[in-house]
Amino acid sequence: MKTGKTFFITGTDTGIGKTMATGCLTALLLAQGYRAVPYKPVQSGGIWEDAKLIAEDVAFYRAVSSLAYEQDQLCTYCMEPAVSPHLAAQQTGTSIDPARISEQLDMLREENELVLVEGAGGLAVPLSSDDMSVYMTIDLLKELRLPLLLVTHPGLGTINHTVLTAAYAQLHGIPVLGLLINRFPGEPNEMEQDNFSMLVRLTGLPVVGTLPILAEPTAHAVRAALPAIEKTVNVNLLLQRLEEAQNTWIHTT
Repeated sequence: MKTGKTFFITGTDTGIGKTMATGCLTALLLAQGYRAVPYKPVQSGGIWEDAKLIAEDVAFYRAVSSLAYEQDQLCTYCMEPAVSPHLAAQQTGTSIDPARISEQLDMLREENELVLVEGAGGLAVPLSSDDMSVYMTIDLLKELRLPLLLVTHPGLGTINHTVLTAAYAQLHGIPVLGLLINRFPGEPNEMEQDNFSMLVRLTGLPVVGTLPILAEPTAHAVRAALPAIEKTVNVNLLLQRLEEAQNTWIHTT
């Protein structure tokens, strides 16, 4: 049985807009007729509601799009402490097993054409640790062979953070599909325009799209903005880059 394609969504920093990007891209793909689903392997900072620990990122996905999955199918590990996943796991007595994540991902790939995997924080975030080793997000990407979409922003500091993150991924042999620039204004100033150009020049990566500044980052606001977002995100380019990355990995196996 042919399984769906998968890519990983990370950001240059915590709070950069990975969840917004994942929700938007999932909605765009669904609107274009693809069977697409988001997946959050590890969520720290879960919130209790009605005696249930809620993974906020998954709740956002489900509020933006109609998804035929419950939280437990879209998030393997949800922990309450709002800290790095490895520390949240230690504080809650959770053992994060990459094999469980792989199994969950395989299930979603069997049922969908595209699976969008959202990371926790950035690429250099530890997922688990013990006295002998530290298992990093980058290790998970290498193990699951996931190409990467990098979410960034157009403001001050973006050049350094974006170039370093892209270089770190490439150093570890992770194909980078491109950049998605979040909170890009309708009328960018000189610095924002220059940052856009410099990011492409210094990373050698294409910008696959931009997401607008929303007055409120709510699911309702995202749904209302989708017609405009469809014009600023090049889904065809993203999927073309994904196909190329998959073929490159096949030929280097």
